[in-house]
Formats: sequence, structure tokens, C-alpha cells
Amino acid sequence: MNTSIDLIQHNVNLQNHNTLRLSSIAQAYAKIDTFESLSHALQFAAAEKIALLPIGDGSNIILPATVETLVLDVQLRGIQVIKQDQNHIWVEVAAGESWHQWVLHSIQQDWYGLENLALIPGRVGAAPIQNIGAYGCEVKSSIDSVNFIALDKINDLNSLDIKQSIQTLTAADCQFAYRESIFKQALANKTLITSVVFQLNKSFTPMIDYPSLANRLDQTGTESDLSAAEVANAVIAIRSEKLPDPKVLANAGSFFKNIEIDQTQFSEFISQNPDAPYYESLNNLKDTANNKRYKIPSAWLIERCGLKAKRSGDIGIHQHQALVIVNYAEDKTPTTAVELIDFASQIIATVKEQFGFTLQIEPQVIPSQS
Repeated sequence: MNTSIDLIQHNVNLQNHNTLRLSSIAQAYAKIDTFESLSHALQFAAAEKIALLPIGDGSNIILPATVETLVLDVQLRGIQVIKQDQNHIWVEVAAGESWHQWVLHSIQQDWYGLENLALIPGRVGAAPIQNIGAYGCEVKSSIDSVNFIALDKINDLNSLDIKQSIQTLTAADCQFAYRESIFKQALANKTLITSVVFQLNKSFTPMIDYPSLANRLDQTGTESDLSAAEVANAVIAIRSEKLPDPKVLANAGSFFKNIEIDQTQFSEFISQNPDAPYYESLNNLKDTANNKRYKIPSAWLIERCGLKAKRSGDIGIHQHQALVIVNYAEDKTPTTAVELIDFASQIIATVKEQFGFTLQIEPQVIPSQS
């Protein structure tokens, strides 16, 4: 049985716990793979009066050099069918499950809706925080609800019953937006997501409007001939070609959000940059003409500023994908968040000066306690 004594590690280097491989020392660290280990960790934190920071694979976070918290490495596992009807199935997936493996599993089970989100790194618990999205789809469309522990509202931890402490937010209450949710805003660093309930379809309808995906599938056949596995395989192929594998070259995937602008801004921008790529917001189908919004690929803006492959020390823009910042450092010369943010700030300033748009960092920046 785990106890708080053998569960908690001290002064742990988190370099292997974030895909940017930033040097970061945690005051305390615990692997959370059962509710029992979570209970012990929370009791330890209460006794030591130490703050809590849940992480998963660290695929979308920027860690400071020192983390004066108890880092909870959430590795809860399990996939369970909750209910189903003629058209849909509801599946609860534990927060520690691999996102990509869950997508593949859903396809194998003939549960549909996640195909376009294949090969996104990270664990299931991180998916609603970022409202992860790719190739014309966002995870919010498949989420029924999110189960979590409110870390800032647990009083009597000595008699804590984890299961009784779990709260639930429906998808409508999660305040999902483009790469945003309540877990990244009002509830940032205040919750530990334990599981996500997905509502998936029993019949498959391809979603292949995104240009690069449509082009990749051009020779596969008509839309009605496509299988979910074929769409997922196309997504995997595109991502593998465009994005560096964080296990080979340290990165956090897309580092900047795409720019979203309204109709007036778009008209002005496209008149000045007629060759610029763009695509309509996912919400435009229900918006009026005056309320339409458009996304401009930040990668295109960065390239037009001549910043592709730019490098400063061990931090640089990837040579093949301008939206990705990579860390070239070897373990013997660790890189810190300060160097990374300084470099990103240079990119932001250059794009702002040339286009008037302010790039926003997509990964969650964990503030330094020092």
C-alpha cells in the first residue's frame, strides 16, 4: 500500500516530465495512479501546507526553473462504457490514458468522432483544458462532461474520500473556446481532472473540410467510401510530416495560437495580403455575416517575417514548421523557461510590428513562485 512517505519524492528534476525538456526542479513530486495515492498526496500537501500542480505528459506546459509545489503526475487509467442508445455511446476515460491510444481504441470499437484528433500528444485529462483541436475539429464536440477534484476547496483532507469529492461539469459549463476552457481560465491550477466522459457516434461521418486533410484524402475515393481509420491515418501522416516528434526533438507542438479576427479586420488584412491563407471559424455556420470570424495561420505570419528556422542559443523555430518552437539543448546544457519566453517574445514583437497582430502562446505557462 502506498503511503505519503514512500509516495512523495523531493527536489525532482522535471526535465523528463515536459516535452520541451526545460530544466525545472519540483519541491515535491508524486505519481498518481490510483485514488488511494491521490488521497495520500493530498493529505501530505495539507500537512506540509504546500500547493499542488497536476501534470500529465507535460506536452502543453511551460515549467519555471523551480516549482514550489507538490507536482501530481496523473496516471489514472481505465476506459468504461457508461451508457448507449441507438446513435451514440457514452464512454468515461481516465485522465491518465494516452490521448492518441484512446483515439485509436475508439476507432477499433467503432466509436466515432475523434479521428481528426489522432497523434496529438498528451493524456486524456489535458484534452479539455486546452480544448485540443486539429484539422477542422475540436474535442469539445465530443465531450459530454468532465470529472475533477477541486483542489482549492478541500478542507478536511485527513478524512478525504476522493470519490465523494469528485465534481462534474457538463460540456456547456466548461466554457470551451478556441484552445480555451474554464480549466485554463477561472479554474486554472485549481483542479485535478480525474476523467472525461465522451459522447461518440455509432455511425461514421467523415469531417474532411480542412484543406490539407481533404487534399491528402483526394485519392482515397469519395467521401462515403472513407473509413474512420483512413481519416485517422491521413491525419497521422500529415502530423508526422509537419511536426517534429517531441521524443526526438524537444517541443510542445504548436506554440502559438492562430490569429482569430472579425469580418472588418479580415477584409482589411486580406486586401493588404491577398495571398494569405485563411479559414473560417468553426462557429461561422451559425453566425450572421457581420459576426463571422476568420483564422489566419500564425505559421504564415511568422514565415512572412523571415523567422522560420530562426535560432537563439538552444531555442529556435523549427526549420519545417514555423508554428513550432524547439529546444535543441543537450541534457548537459539544460534550458530554462526564461530563455524560451525571451525567444517567444522576440517572435511576438516582430509579428506585431509587421502585421499588427499579437500572437498568443498556446501552452500553459506555469508561473514561478520565486
